Amino acid sequence: MRKTIFGYLGATAVAFALQFTTADVQAGIFNICNPCDEVCGTCDDTCNPCDIACGPNTGKWFVNGHMEAGFYANEYGQTCAGTHGNSDLLMNTRHTGAQGNQLYVSAGKKVDGRCGLDVGGTFDATWGSDAWLVQTRGLEVTAKDPHGWGSRDYYGAIAQAYIEAEYGRWNVKAGKCYAPFGSSSYKSTDNFFYSWASTAMIAPHTAGGAYTTYKVNNKVSVMSGWITPGEIGYGTKYNAGMGGVNWQATSRLNVFYVFAYAENKYGASTEELYHTLLTTFQYSKRLKFAFDWTLLNVKQGNSTAAGYGLNNEVIYCLNKDWSVGGRFGFLSDNFFTGSDWYTVAIAMNWTPNQWLTVKPEIRYDWTTNPGVTAFDRFSSKDQFSGGMSAVVKF
Repeated sequence: MRKTIFGYLGATAVAFALQFTTADVQAGIFNICNPCDEVCGTCDDTCNPCDIACGPNTGKWFVNGHMEAGFYANEYGQTCAGTHGNSDLLMNTRHTGAQGNQLYVSAGKKVDGRCGLDVGGTFDATWGSDAWLVQTRGLEVTAKDPHGWGSRDYYGAIAQAYIEAEYGRWNVKAGKCYAPFGSSSYKSTDNFFYSWASTAMIAPHTAGGAYTTYKVNNKVSVMSGWITPGEIGYGTKYNAGMGGVNWQATSRLNVFYVFAYAENKYGASTEELYHTLLTTFQYSKRLKFAFDWTLLNVKQGNSTAAGYGLNNEVIYCLNKDWSVGGRFGFLSDNFFTGSDWYTVAIAMNWTPNQWLTVKPEIRYDWTTNPGVTAFDRFSSKDQFSGGMSAVVKF
């Protein structure tokens, strides 16, 4: 019954958005940004929907990066030294105290196949308390180093490393890239909120393999390929297929759908199904909505575990320096908490110039299933938390 209700609410939200797609949207601080022009990223560096410096590409070769550091705390503190505290669901490694989340450097060459074959690629390296999220089996995590690069609170990772070729309407990428599932991007420059969406718990953050994208026209792109979620070259017994479509329905509404089916035969045969439906709607120059529905289904022998999440975000630009946002998330989770988990968060972004953004946030999480306690050393069903970070671009 609950699934039916949430499905109905999601369909109603999309239908509501379609009523306002007849007029053009003026360019402004929240410029329309195709969230999945590249399936391996939520938004590329030149088109951050919250970036007042968003502008045309000035060259093919690039080197850029950012740093994020902040403070986050929850009402119960940490359980003891060296552990992950009471808020593993927030995804940050350090949940009480100051932390350096991301030191991120990106370099490469962009491609433009409009005038013939063009070849390029991207290499991204990251270090910080968030970097464990983009460690991948077969690269940072191996049989000899099962804990990956780093320990305790700080880690390192190669976030992306892929080659790219484009010819006309065809584009091909091969290597390690960001997985196209969920609405949260690993890069803090692409996220309005400091903490992570609840759907990030079940969405893989990286993928290895190759895929191709074909631009049918200016509104529709289709993609397909072979990617292994969370893995690159770890073994030969992991087969996976991916497919998706991106539809720029109007100047205001974008719809993206992607799925992946993977079969893992390392031990007991396991089947994994991922999918994400992501819609973004620019209601006005100042107001933007995003809706994300992500699913993970795992079948091993006769046992099946499933989790799905809904993440809704609204962002309103107050002026050229200040924006405010709200988030409501729901996760039906059979993998980590074994419960229905809800999230409400309110945040602001202060962007006084092109290179600095400050993100204060307050958040409340709660579970509803009897007997499930996810907080305060597994003795409480709810928890307040909050913090603030600063993101510096270079």
